[in-house]
Amino acid sequence: MNNQSLKEAGFDLKPVGKSASSGINDKIVKGIDGLYENANAESKIKYVIDEAKFGSSQLGKTKDGRQMSNDWLNGAKTRKSRILMAVDGDAKLASKITKALQDQEVERVLSKVDSSGNVKTFRIDAKGDIIGEWP
Repeated sequence: MNNQSLKEAGFDLKPVGKSASSGINDKIVKGIDGLYENANAESKIKYVIDEAKFGSSQLGKTKDGRQMSNDWLNGAKTRKSRILMAVDGDAKLASKITKALQDQEVERVLSKVDSSGNVKTFRIDAKGDIIGEWP
C-alpha cells in the first residue's frame, strides 16, 4: 500500500505491527488488516489503518460497534484494543496511535478487492461509514 498516487497525496507508508493480508487465500485474521505509519513529516496524517474486504464483503457490526469505528478500534465494550493487538502488544506504540486517532491524525481506509484482484480504496469516518474514495 504505497503506490505513486499515495506518494503524490503526501503519504510515505511503512508497515507497523503484524503484516497486512496479501490476497484472498491468506488466513483470516481478526482485527485490523493493515497498520501503517506515514513517514512524511509534512503530513498531518501520522497513521493509516486499513481494512481489506474481498468480493462483496462489507464492514460488519460487532459487540464494539461497526468495524473501523473509533469504538471498534478501541474495544469500547470488550475492552480489547484492536490497535494494541495490531502492534503485537506494544503498549507504547498503541498509546501513540490511539492519541493520533483522538487528534484526527489517522486515516481509516477500506480496501475492496474484486475477484480479478483489482483494489479500490475508500475513506472511512469515525463511525465506520464510507465517506469517499481514498486518497
